Amino acid sequence: MCLIIKANNPKELDLNLMECAYQNNSDGFGVMFYNRGKVHTHKIVPKDFQDIHKMWKDYKDLNTQVGIHFRFTTAGSTCRDLSHPFQVLRKGENGADRDLWVMHNGAKLPTPMIDKNKSDTHQFIKWVVRPQLLNNPNLLYNAEWTESLEDLIGSDKLLFLDSKTQEFTIINQGEGKDVKNVGWVSNTYSISRGVGYDYDIDLGKKVVKKKSGWLSDYDMYGNYNDKYYNTSWDSSLAYDDNLDTEYANGQPLSDEMLCDLTVDEMIEVAESNPVGMGIFVHDLYNYGNNKK
Repeated sequence: MCLIIKANNPKELDLNLMECAYQNNSDGFGVMFYNRGKVHTHKIVPKDFQDIHKMWKDYKDLNTQVGIHFRFTTAGSTCRDLSHPFQVLRKGENGADRDLWVMHNGAKLPTPMIDKNKSDTHQFIKWVVRPQLLNNPNLLYNAEWTESLEDLIGSDKLLFLDSKTQEFTIINQGEGKDVKNVGWVSNTYSISRGVGYDYDIDLGKKVVKKKSGWLSDYDMYGNYNDKYYNTSWDSSLAYDDNLDTEYANGQPLSDEMLCDLTVDEMIEVAESNPVGMGIFVHDLYNYGNNKK
């Protein structure tokens, strides 16, 4: 569900990586970076990857870090306004002393959905983040505040860019992945489910999909693997070890517990382990409903 890339050196960013990211998240594309005294942003709703390629030509030779976002619509309409980045603070407006922008990746932010046809990112910024940072923008660099924000958003990730400090700040950096010759990516499953090929982030190259079936291309956590997996294995093995203990109410995750999860909790499990959840639902529908 969306992908953020913080590219340390845009010149080294593989276009194959960007194409695979677009194939899985084609509902919006945006960039943000600091250069020549201010934050620059640009976002579009691409018709195809060529739109992104054409736009990226203007930025690929920059000698500065760049935040890149590929959107997968989960709430709100698919439009330029709801593509990322979003402006949190505007210098000189309501007393703000800086421009502040943010990108989001995750299943769903915990926010009241008050305005119609808006995304959860839009609403979270408007009703939760902006009021706090407008009062004290330095909270972004306060360890207690950022830790409370991480607790609030769960496994979701946020990438901020501050015009005053000229720096990026990642919330929940550990939920993403630091990658050599790239920088940081908010997840890997959004680039390992490509149409036609997958992108192996560790090898730094695209991998052609095999004809043996979609499942054999991925391990139980949604990562690319060239080993064959038997589709009849126990669905309880499909869950991420990180979710096995104290996932909900201090109890280990189990098939029975999945029946009691809220929608948001179920989305979080599906986001963390899309292939495992897909297999669970497949087996439940095809075998559980046909039991005599």
